[in-house]
Order: sequence, then C-alpha cells, then structure tokens
Amino acid sequence: MIREFWVENYLSIKERQTLSFETKSKEDDWASVDMGNEKRVNKLAVIYGANASGKSNMLLALLNVFELLFHTRENKTELVKTRRPFALCMDKPTRMHVSFYANHIRYDYTVSYTMEHIVDELMEWFPNGSKSLFYERKYQSDDLQASIKFGQSLGLSAKTKDIFLQNTLNNHTVLSCFGKRAFEADARPIANLYNWISKYVHQLDNPNFILEESLRQVLRFASAKRFYLQMLEKADFNIVDFREDISTTKILFDCKAGDKTFTLSLDEQSQGTKKFLGNLSTLYYAISSHHIHFIDEIDSELHDDLLLYFLNTFIMNSNESQLIFTSQETSLLNEDLLNTHRDFVFFAEKNRDGAYSEYTRADEYGLHKNLSLYKSYRNGRLGAIPQLGSPLLYLENHEEN
Repeated sequence: MIREFWVENYLSIKERQTLSFETKSKEDDWASVDMGNEKRVNKLAVIYGANASGKSNMLLALLNVFELLFHTRENKTELVKTRRPFALCMDKPTRMHVSFYANHIRYDYTVSYTMEHIVDELMEWFPNGSKSLFYERKYQSDDLQASIKFGQSLGLSAKTKDIFLQNTLNNHTVLSCFGKRAFEADARPIANLYNWISKYVHQLDNPNFILEESLRQVLRFASAKRFYLQMLEKADFNIVDFREDISTTKILFDCKAGDKTFTLSLDEQSQGTKKFLGNLSTLYYAISSHHIHFIDEIDSELHDDLLLYFLNTFIMNSNESQLIFTSQETSLLNEDLLNTHRDFVFFAEKNRDGAYSEYTRADEYGLHKNLSLYKSYRNGRLGAIPQLGSPLLYLENHEEN
C-alpha cells in the first residue's frame, strides 16, 4: 500500500505536489488498514477535476515511479523509462518520492532523473521498524559507472554488490537491475521487493488486457467463476452463467428474463456490461490478495449506482489492497462513502498563471462536516471545476462559395 507520494516537474506538474494516503480513521473503519506504528492507510483514493486539469497525469506519475524500479535497459543509449518533464522546465530533472508497504515492510524511495540518466536515487527500508539504508546511487558521468552504496542490513556479499555495479547502466535504477540476470541467495531482500512490484502493482489501462482471454482464465477456477456470477447477479445484469463454446471458442452468457432464458455472446453484450466485467478482474484480485490498482476514468460507461456498489464491495471485502482512480462522476461526492471519508478525495486544478497542475485533499479545505462535499464542489467552493464562458457564440456572417 502507498502511504505517501510526491512528484515535481512531470507532464503538467511543475512544483512539488503531494498525495498523502494516511488517515486518522478509527481501527474499526473498514476503509483503512493498520500498518503498525500507529499508521493507518486508506484503501481508496479518487482524483476529481476538470478536463485537462492533470488528473490522469498524477496517476501516470504514481505508476511511473514503480515502472522505474522495475523496468531495466539493455543499451546505454536508451532513454529512461518515463514521460516528459513540465514543458517550461525541460532542462531540469524530474523528482519523485514514494513511501509504501510491501510484504508488511515500509520502503521510502526518492529518485531524481533526466530523460537520459538517473541523477540520484535513495531507497530506505524499515525491516525491524527502524529506518535502514537499502541502497544509494549517484550519477558520475556518461562514461563512468554510477556510485552505488548498499546498506549493511541487506547482507549482500561483495560478489553480489559487484554484479549490481557492473550491470547498472546510467539510464535505469539499481533495483531494476535484478531483472537482468540471476543472483545468489544473499540478494533475497532485493528479490522480494522486485517480485512484489512485479506481482502486485498493476499498470494503468493495460494495453495487453483482452477481456475474452481474461474470462477464459476465470473459467479455469471454480472460485473465480463463482465470484463473477455472484457479482453479476448483484449487479442485476440477468446473467446466470457463462462458458466457452468449444466449437467457436467464443464466450457465451446465459441470460434470464422472467422464466425464459436466452444466450448472448460477449460481442453482443453492452459496453457497460463489458466494462463491469473488465473491472471484476481488478475487484477479484483486490479482495483475494494485496494489490495496488490505478484506474483512469473508472466511471466510464458505468451507472453511478453500479460504480458505488463496486467501490463499497471493494472497501468491505479487501484487506490490504489499494484502489487509486480518477473520476468525473461527481454524484459520488454526495454519498456517505466519500462525504464521510473526505481524506479519500483529491481535487486537481490548473494554476491559471503558470498552467501547471495543483492537487488538494478535500479535508484540507476546512469544510465543516455538516456541509455537503458535493454541494460545496458544485458551487465552486473547492475549485477544480471548469470555468466556462457563455454558450452564445459570435460568428461572422459570410457566405461560403
């Protein structure tokens, strides 16, 4: 789970912007998780804002810091795994920091980089509740190896340290080097962190996700299929079963209307049904294990009641998973889930003088608990809404030839 994140000089983000997921909620509140040392972290976070306010860019930044830790480079001429810096600061490095929990251990990671190389990075961890150095790295020059120092608490041999030194290029992080080759058993702490990122941090809008193939995977596991059917029934889609047609390999759905049944293929389902089926994959893994999911425009093609049901199901059934998403569905702000847990909600707004994105957590506005978060937002008290002009247009009167 992510405890805190900040980023500066990234896409529409110029100055440092921080998202904190820590909360002071009570221990019996299912919406957060006790991480020890009197730290509780929210399971849910949503970013609201007008179009082009930077909502998606913050999600991309959150994902990107983990991409840096996971994706390696084989050639020193390749660019760093990132997106461009703020347009007016192209000559300055991007900086990111993330504090997160993996396998119940806290890690604090800070990185500074340009498009061409990692400037410096620092990974600290809390293996026994106390902060220790994981590793520290500093850029020397294009033609020299980076300077890398490993913490004694890792217990790495001189041989393992040398392998990391020899295989870490200037354009990727030290941790990502683990994906290049095999290491001996003393590298287990590094392997545990690398494998956790690989398994539990999910990329935004996975281009390789194919719904039909995902459903075939579900059909291989009875427990997963039962979960899908239960959720489809609760969502009132009239679907009572689904299966793969052996002759055509198509996914078929048995639907019920009164006392009659009929069959539809996946292609014949509505876009809303397909969207919900796709989100069920996220929900299934989120409540069966400990995952971090980033979803852009989660409300796309979903009825607001169905979206609220999806989020409440996640909150009530997940353990140490986290769902961070953007939304345009402002009616959610009128629901107890968000109006009560205002530390779930962030508002993104473009600074009108500098054209860069700024983010504010809803509970930082000092809004009285009896005031509606929804009404305050719609009335413009919280910003992050489009400033629209008159719909009346003035056009020159001329005839086309």
